[in-house]
Amino acid sequence: MPILYLAEIALFQDGAVETLRLSTGPYRTAPDDPALPDTEFLPLIVSPPGFSAHAFGAGRTGGRSVTGAGEIVLNNADRFFDRYAGAGWDGRPFRLYRGPNGGQAGGRFGDFEMIFAGTAEQAEWRDLHLHLFLRDRQAQFEVPIQRETYEGSNSGATGNEGTADDIRGRPKLLCYGLCHNVPLAPLNTAALRYGAHDGSIFSVDELYDRGAPLSKVTGTPAAGQYRETVTEGFVTLGGSPAGTITAKVSGERLENLFLWSEQFMNPAWAKDEGVAVENDVITGPNGGPTAERIDIPANEGAGFRQSVSVTAGQPYSFSIYLRSVIGSVTLGMGIETEQEITLDEGWRRFTVTETISGATVSPGIFSLGGAAAIYAWGAQIELGSVAKNCIVTGGAPHPSSYTAQPADMLRTIAVTRSDLVDFLDLDHASFQALNEATSGIGLGLFIDREMSIAEAFDLICESIGGFWHFTRAGRLAVRRLEAPAGKPVAMFDRSMVANPRRLATNDAGRGLPAHRVVLGWRRNWLVQQGDQLAGSVPAERRAFLSEEYRTVASADPAVLTAHPLSEELRRMTLLEDPDDAALEADRLLALHGVRRDLIEFELPVAAYFEAGAPWLGDEIAYRDDRFLDYATGRALILLGVEEDYTADRITLQAWG
Repeated sequence: MPILYLAEIALFQDGAVETLRLSTGPYRTAPDDPALPDTEFLPLIVSPPGFSAHAFGAGRTGGRSVTGAGEIVLNNADRFFDRYAGAGWDGRPFRLYRGPNGGQAGGRFGDFEMIFAGTAEQAEWRDLHLHLFLRDRQAQFEVPIQRETYEGSNSGATGNEGTADDIRGRPKLLCYGLCHNVPLAPLNTAALRYGAHDGSIFSVDELYDRGAPLSKVTGTPAAGQYRETVTEGFVTLGGSPAGTITAKVSGERLENLFLWSEQFMNPAWAKDEGVAVENDVITGPNGGPTAERIDIPANEGAGFRQSVSVTAGQPYSFSIYLRSVIGSVTLGMGIETEQEITLDEGWRRFTVTETISGATVSPGIFSLGGAAAIYAWGAQIELGSVAKNCIVTGGAPHPSSYTAQPADMLRTIAVTRSDLVDFLDLDHASFQALNEATSGIGLGLFIDREMSIAEAFDLICESIGGFWHFTRAGRLAVRRLEAPAGKPVAMFDRSMVANPRRLATNDAGRGLPAHRVVLGWRRNWLVQQGDQLAGSVPAERRAFLSEEYRTVASADPAVLTAHPLSEELRRMTLLEDPDDAALEADRLLALHGVRRDLIEFELPVAAYFEAGAPWLGDEIAYRDDRFLDYATGRALILLGVEEDYTADRITLQAWG
């Protein structure tokens, strides 16, 4: 049966977002289609787009993750697309679907498989065709991780924005995990306030003036002392500094003060008269049957809420996932004051932030005078003005902590620094798997310069031999490169592929086994030497401050006997602990210090999808009697996929 491709293309036109629905052949959904009733897809796709995606770049097993890209050609012979010449295509959602309907009218839209979710980049008009260039959602991370800069607007002791003579125009500092000797920003030298992070933090563990320690106090600091303000990520000194102020910082803060985050039947959630809760009735944003149905009466103010203890005068953020049972619903949401929110039939994470006046608050959802039937999941209340990682609780609050574990750090940055929504745009199974694989490992990332989200992700991933990518459905996923485990999700053999080849990699050493691995750990974020330090700084501390990294090594001299041209694998990481660094060096030597093959082959589109369309990081196997020890199938990790639907060709690149 012929294959039909459908595309949904969003663009910005005349002040609103419009969605174009196009196809490679005539197609209209049935009037009773549950997903998209009676909707026509215009047959204007000349050729469906091809895409390429690589975990690290073509032929590489390390380094930065690489975005996927493609191009779709559309028929503009009747000038249909000319009306969109001034439209904004870039950054808008693009989705491509593949189905076996063969253009038959009335086919169910749900029968089509989404094979790409990304974004448009730019459109070009070429005579009778429109060429739309596409990128996967990694393009959304090629933006600054910090868009806020210091305004330089202080007036005496008022303000925390610096002045035109010190930090005006510099990106505001960011600190994730445990960071050593971070140079703080002079937020207000008149008031002796110095900043470590733009937002709430866990703590400033140690503070130094020219390398000499200051003492932490909870009250008004005196000379030689400091007080931390964790809600805003800064410290206040008790006296004028002698030189550069640096700190050991436990950065971006995580917590959930609710006793119960999703069990709304629990008595901890106070329900007004007429409010009815039905437990675990549909799939929640976490993918499990954990979302509750809650019916709220029309009585104004009626709803559900949970009391928590807070600190007066501080900002708190209340977030919750909600959707209506049917249609559009308007409700109230708040901590101490009311904010109107509108729900539809899709999950959304709603957030309100308020500066609290009392010691106890009761965040909740309530009626504004109309009855409502809704689904709810994942409530959270936390210190600070940003909703961070959604933390599930069941009987006790999640105590405040900081984001040091690699997957949690990646998740925090994605949730707070991009447009991605936690549990809706993230592949949480992959985050959980990475958390388990790196259990107990801590990192530290300090950012005081212009940096993209993608660059920050690469620094984190390279520290643990990982990579990040987006799934076909457009969800952010994270992986660690491991040796194949012998459990392939798909098997390919010589009879079904074309042009199989074993290649050298594009890594240093061209894929020869590495004889030694050297890793840098516990980065010192400001190197200080000589008269930059006070005379009282002891020799051991001076030695630490004089070097940017400490290093560990793992070596196998026998590799050089077999491979005299073997090179050393060297990486400077964000790892905090020497034992973690030593274990990672051993792991990398075991991974890269033995023979590994890079295999590339092509196969028809249908054969690829029949095999389950494996994606980056999946384990596959390749069987070939002509290749050494491939007769029973060699397990490999899929690191590259190139799709050309017009040529009916999928090219896979795998390593192992």
